[in-house]
Amino acid sequence: MHNILFLITLFPGILLLLTKWIPVLRRKSTFFQYLLCLFLITIMNCLFFRQHLVVVFSLICIFFLPFILFFVEYILVERQWKKLLTIYKKNRIIIQSIVWFPVLEEIIFRFFIYQYCELFDFNIIQYILLATFSFVIAHIFYQGVSSIVKILFSVILSILFLLTLNIFVTIIIHCIFNFLVYIVRTSKYENHHSW
Repeated sequence: MHNILFLITLFPGILLLLTKWIPVLRRKSTFFQYLLCLFLITIMNCLFFRQHLVVVFSLICIFFLPFILFFVEYILVERQWKKLLTIYKKNRIIIQSIVWFPVLEEIIFRFFIYQYCELFDFNIIQYILLATFSFVIAHIFYQGVSSIVKILFSVILSILFLLTLNIFVTIIIHCIFNFLVYIVRTSKYENHHSW
């Protein structure tokens, strides 16, 4: 069982390919399907590595609870559910790119792959190679061949995780990186459309 879970953790694209067979999910964007796959892999690994459940639960609370509490407060105070949904739909790419993807990817590609490497007695070089390879392969599904540039990013985050054994460090770096990418891409889009 742990070998299959390790394989799915290394290659979330396996789960992503399976979502193409589910009619309800087939209509959703690859972005959404990938987010769902990362979430499911995180849940499965939480069940497998129960001793680390507190860490993952803390991460999920820190990064998801503010949104939930905001939604509840906004609905109670403003009483405008539809407006809130409209705001979310307009900004969901930002929220997913800057918060949810980095959190789930770091939990999977740094934290859980590290746990498997410990379980299977892999050394740190093997950990860095596995974490980097799986991170880059996962990005190929929605970024194509350009995701090869993610190699350096992943190697550095893997080394930082090994040095600190603190998943929050890599999550924060990943969030900031995605924020900077978002700013650059939107400024290119705005410059292109201002002509």
